[in-house]
Amino acid sequence: MNFARFLLFDFIIIILGLPLLLVLQGGKFKIPFLRTINSNEMLEQDLKDLPSLKKLLDLEVSARKDSSGIEFDSLLGLWRFVLVWKKGADTEDSISSSLLRLFSASLELSKDQSNEEALKFYIINSIQFGVLAIKFIGFGDLKGPQPLLPFYFERIELALGKSVLISRQLDIPDEKQRPFFALIAMEESEKWLAARGRGGGLALWMKD
Repeated sequence: MNFARFLLFDFIIIILGLPLLLVLQGGKFKIPFLRTINSNEMLEQDLKDLPSLKKLLDLEVSARKDSSGIEFDSLLGLWRFVLVWKKGADTEDSISSSLLRLFSASLELSKDQSNEEALKFYIINSIQFGVLAIKFIGFGDLKGPQPLLPFYFERIELALGKSVLISRQLDIPDEKQRPFFALIAMEESEKWLAARGRGGGLALWMKD
């Protein structure tokens, strides 16, 4: 998954949407913005408890060989992006990581209720700036022993609070061209989750 491309696209939409947000908020934009900053300051305090890159790479080798042991139910919930490493890098991509935390980037996984017999995820990948949110909405499932989490987005939404301002359908790629996360490891108490995207980037989330 190309995190930088998603971030750039999301950032452009936010810049375009900010004037509308300021008008609709009637000059009250400052409060939700400060809440976002304070939330991310609290998140920074938890980063010291996360595994090192070396530890994650060791866990990745083990997952490819023996499976990560991550199952469907353990993935359900809201996961917030906290750290990102580019493909082949031995240091954190600090710019992307900071932007992800600043805009409260998250991956929400819930069971697809349209088919009770199949273990399929309903996925919302979103970023938020105060009450303004951009959501990529789609579906995914688990495949293989590691396992992989292939997914696709079928629409994008721009929302102000609970009100959807813009909703646009997206082209669904062929199955072989869909992005995926190769799941590396999850902390025993489900505090954090690590995975590598199709593009080679490594991501770490914390459960909200």
